[in-house]
Amino acid sequence: MSTSDITTSWRNFQLRLPLPRSVSGLWVFAIGLILLVMLGVQILSGIVLAMFYVPTAESAFDSIIHIMRSVRHGELVRNMHATGASLFFFACYLHIFRAMYYNVYRKPYLKMWTISVTLYVLLMITAFLGYSLIWGQKSYWAATVITSFARAIPFIGDSLYTYLVGGYAPGTPTIGRFYVLHFIIPFAIVAVTIWHVRTVQSAFAHAMKKTFSAQESQRLLFDFRVTESDAIKLTLFLMLFTWFLFFAPHYLSSADNFIPADPTVTPAIVAPEWYFLPFFSILRCFPNELAGITAMCASVLIFYFLPWLDTSRARFRNYSKLVKVSFWIWVVNAFFLGWLGSKALVGPDLVDGFNHDEGWIRAASQLSTLVYFAWFLIVLPCRRLLEKQD
Repeated sequence: MSTSDITTSWRNFQLRLPLPRSVSGLWVFAIGLILLVMLGVQILSGIVLAMFYVPTAESAFDSIIHIMRSVRHGELVRNMHATGASLFFFACYLHIFRAMYYNVYRKPYLKMWTISVTLYVLLMITAFLGYSLIWGQKSYWAATVITSFARAIPFIGDSLYTYLVGGYAPGTPTIGRFYVLHFIIPFAIVAVTIWHVRTVQSAFAHAMKKTFSAQESQRLLFDFRVTESDAIKLTLFLMLFTWFLFFAPHYLSSADNFIPADPTVTPAIVAPEWYFLPFFSILRCFPNELAGITAMCASVLIFYFLPWLDTSRARFRNYSKLVKVSFWIWVVNAFFLGWLGSKALVGPDLVDGFNHDEGWIRAASQLSTLVYFAWFLIVLPCRRLLEKQD
């Protein structure tokens, strides 16, 4: 079979799906393909690691060291899983920012957006569980702090904490619960991903006012008319992944997590991985634990309500410059929240000002949290007054 025949067969296998002009030329549109590839990398490497991992408080950390030192190619697989998680979330955040910038949450994309947010929540849960399974000094205390906030929930807090932890403090029962959930939830993510891909197909078909045959609707592969360009973008991302994997595999990890968990020694700074830091900063900046956990949950769940908070129906060409600038301020503020989450929480509350000998991290975290929610609760509802409606 000649090269041209193979190319023809490949193109016939793909679904020729046109896209709205506003997104067909964006390089970030290939992030969906990147996320699919990275999801496969995470699942395959996770299955291999699960064959050697021992889910007990006494052996969890040692089993990871055994994987890295004694198992053939174990260090490569383990670094692939850990580094892949960081780059997976990096691509995921780019995907979310693009969708927010171009308002890909309105009709006919409403269902697609809701499923996307659900996928993100499942990814966050899975990543937190996997990070805790390392049972290093940093991951142990991060899991201890996060699970302890469950006690602040009225009426069910103590029972929920006992159920999550399996006792009065994190230990072997905790690892067992986290290990099972960390292994099972990715298969739910795969199912939701397939649902999401089908929803994307339906949403774009509706946007282009095109009706597809039953045979076309059953296919999951697309041809966005930029297939070759997507392949280049995927290759560039994998080159970045490979660079971290071989030259800086621990750059995105904390040195404290290479120390076995010690319940008697608290680290100077307790913080999760970088992709959780903005939400962790929101969680801890409130003096009241219930207020903190409510704000953290709201900071994630508020994405579900974007289609109703955004009152504008303007097309991209009519987007207000003020709204665009506000969006980029929100993005920069999200990164600033993450930086604040990596620092020790010192200083007074925001109402006491920034001028204090103890520091200003708490006040800055509270102010940054207000800016975070201002985009959703002030800017988006006012967009209809600022933009020409179509």
